[in-house]
Amino acid sequence: MSTFLRLPVNPDEGFPQSFRLVFGNRSYVFGLAVHIAEEVLPDATTPEGLAAAVTLPAPGAYLVMTVIRDDVTGGTVLLRRKVIPGLVYRAGELALVVRSARIAIGNLHGAGAYRSEVVAGVAG
Repeated sequence: MSTFLRLPVNPDEGFPQSFRLVFGNRSYVFGLAVHIAEEVLPDATTPEGLAAAVTLPAPGAYLVMTVIRDDVTGGTVLLRRKVIPGLVYRAGELALVVRSARIAIGNLHGAGAYRSEVVAGVAG
């Protein structure tokens, strides 16, 4: 069983977001995009306001992870897919897992501290 290093996802920066990570002497760019259909968006007029959230995946709502390995060609896409929490995905030499994803509507294309959380990890 692999030990996963937690990915430095910062939900307060909003979604979509991407970050560069050096892992095993190679550089990767991780991207996270959230898609939530308008009809399943939480009501922003409730007392929670922009902190109203959706736990992913849900009908009409999902998280897409992209992993690109930096190389001399400019980058090789290793993974681009909807992810399901708890499943381990192979992306070239990497193993990836998303443990949980809870996205507040304030973090959809917006930055701020709305208590969104994405817990994801990488292993070699």
